[in-house]
Amino acid sequence: MKRRDFLKSAGCFIASASVSGLVGCGTSSNKAAVAAGLYGFPQGVASGDPEPGSVMLWTRVAAKDKSTEPIELTLEVSDTKTFDMLVVSKTVQASSASDFTVRVLVDQLSANTIYYYRFVAGADESRVGRTRTAPKADADVPVRFAWVSCQDYAANYYSAYRQLLNDDAAAAEADQLHFVLHIGDFIYETRAADFQMPIDDDLKPVMLLDSAGKPRVVPPFPSGGRKAKDGTNFAESVDDYRHLYKSYLLDADLQDARARWPFISMWDDHEFTDDCWQTQANYDRTASTDEPSQTRRVAASQAWFEFVPAVLSEATSVDGVKPDAKDFEAVHVTDTKYTEMVEVTEPNNVKAISAISIYRNLRWGKHVDLVLTDNRSYRSDHAMPEEVTNGNALIFSPRAALPKDPVNIMDEGKTAMGGNPPDKVAGFKNLRKDSDPGTMLGPKQKTWWKAVMQGSTATWKVWGNSVPMLRILLDTKDQQLIPADLLLSPDAWDGYNTERKELMKFLRDSAIANVVSFSGDHHAHFAGVIFDDYDAMTPKPVMVDLCAAGISSRSQFAEVAAALSGAIPASIAMAAEQVKRLITYDATKLGGQDKTVVNLNTLIRYGSHAANVAADTNDLAKTAAARDPKINSHLRYADSRATGYGLASVTADKISATLVTIERSFEPLGSKSPGIRGSASFDIAHAQKPEDAALPEPKLTGKQPFPLA
Repeated sequence: MKRRDFLKSAGCFIASASVSGLVGCGTSSNKAAVAAGLYGFPQGVASGDPEPGSVMLWTRVAAKDKSTEPIELTLEVSDTKTFDMLVVSKTVQASSASDFTVRVLVDQLSANTIYYYRFVAGADESRVGRTRTAPKADADVPVRFAWVSCQDYAANYYSAYRQLLNDDAAAAEADQLHFVLHIGDFIYETRAADFQMPIDDDLKPVMLLDSAGKPRVVPPFPSGGRKAKDGTNFAESVDDYRHLYKSYLLDADLQDARARWPFISMWDDHEFTDDCWQTQANYDRTASTDEPSQTRRVAASQAWFEFVPAVLSEATSVDGVKPDAKDFEAVHVTDTKYTEMVEVTEPNNVKAISAISIYRNLRWGKHVDLVLTDNRSYRSDHAMPEEVTNGNALIFSPRAALPKDPVNIMDEGKTAMGGNPPDKVAGFKNLRKDSDPGTMLGPKQKTWWKAVMQGSTATWKVWGNSVPMLRILLDTKDQQLIPADLLLSPDAWDGYNTERKELMKFLRDSAIANVVSFSGDHHAHFAGVIFDDYDAMTPKPVMVDLCAAGISSRSQFAEVAAALSGAIPASIAMAAEQVKRLITYDATKLGGQDKTVVNLNTLIRYGSHAANVAADTNDLAKTAAARDPKINSHLRYADSRATGYGLASVTADKISATLVTIERSFEPLGSKSPGIRGSASFDIAHAQKPEDAALPEPKLTGKQPFPLA
């Protein structure tokens, strides 16, 4: 019975639905003779991780008098909007131990069915949520979902969700979404940091005001948080992280989205700390080492578990592969330094990481095995740690736009150069020469991932992959300052090339086809093919990766442009201008209309020579003619200034996916959609073997990113 009705841990319950469980009309006994207005549900309701017979339901209740006494709730579930007949009426208790959040796993439900649910405290009801269960594993049904990431509260409004909500409500029922795949950065752990400031399309700061005319900012942390040397104020305690979730979930668009669809969620870095690996933080970019943050890591994990409904300890096996997910369990740790860069055995690090495990997979009918990996908890340090990159005048950021060859060689660790790694690579000290090769997944999770991929009987293996698999190379040949080609983001899989090649070789050698990665993190739209080895003489395709831009976070283009706008030493000022124009230029000086051209797209898709031609002429035809076909030939689309999301429809024959770019709005829109600026749609055909993986050029609608328009 899987511990029916047993309180597993704070705020966690199990409820069953069955024919005998029908409890008549939808009037809760809790309402009798109790005054209304004593309780509220300020963060709304949510559901997560649907299976064919179960789904996790969530809410947070608050006493209006701010009492800290436990609150008795009744969960009511019905298959009708009117709640005329209940399939579940379950009494649960919310307490301060879980910040008055409750998570109820409801099982023995019907497969592929829409349900409605609400929570009742005394005479007060929550809003009504809508969820649905997954179809049975052998059901030959289409699957439709959206995938999203990166919802910085202070960077913009969540109008992307409003567009998604309005479009879905207007669609025929057969065309509506089944779930939302959230692949990370549900919150940002900082407040009042410069990199979060809203910036318009011309890179000018914008004051973001709410409907009452007040700044849209996260209020101060309960503990005050901590401050980095650059002034970044970041969460430190569990109450600080809870405060972030509670603040974000006051947003009406986000609440409405969580109330309409079940979310299947994975974290990335900002649920804990920016660009993190294991329990390491790295706000002080001038420091020689990262900062161990085991206590913050445990606090962040607890808050995520409390506010993001996910089925972990109660997860079921899919295709015979034993799940390894585990509910959060409190542990006591201290912040302790460690020097290992790959497999860290320091006890506090091990305890903090093992307090929870969230990598898992879910089956959605015959055609989709949804595989979610945790790309932060078990990864090794970045291939080029800050100690290596700091102090180099040509490094604009210690974890972005780094030279490809040093990153790849250092990532190979002691296996580089046939087991003879160099002491230095292109002038950079090789701190990884005695280390094992880098890892994104860690040994245990990687073994699980291979077992899931090999054991899956689904038509498609849909990989919820928080960071892109795609190589995104910045060719810098047509300028004088930077001597080598750069990887746009070694914090993503480009910084873990050894393991990427290992995984692709596994898929290729095991003849596992039809794996598609749905990724995010980059605040940009990208689409392309993953090769077994990007550096091989004849690389072979293995799978496809589609990266969707953020819901609200500042665009990648804005981040790169900002990194180049700082003080430049006079000795390299002229050469630095040659680099800047590869990223952006003022077209009004060339007879155009755009003061801030997104030339970064040109650099990524066409190469540095074409980007220079664009900056010289602002002529699209001449720019296209100057394209180097060898530059990122695996890419089919790039929009580095996008805000938006992805949509996917899966059948036996193909995956139809669309990258949607919304019109950015810096004012609250209420129930109005912001509008769609443009989209790029792809049809990924079912392949017989991995090397048949292909991604055709997209079908474009609306206004397209430079240099396509």
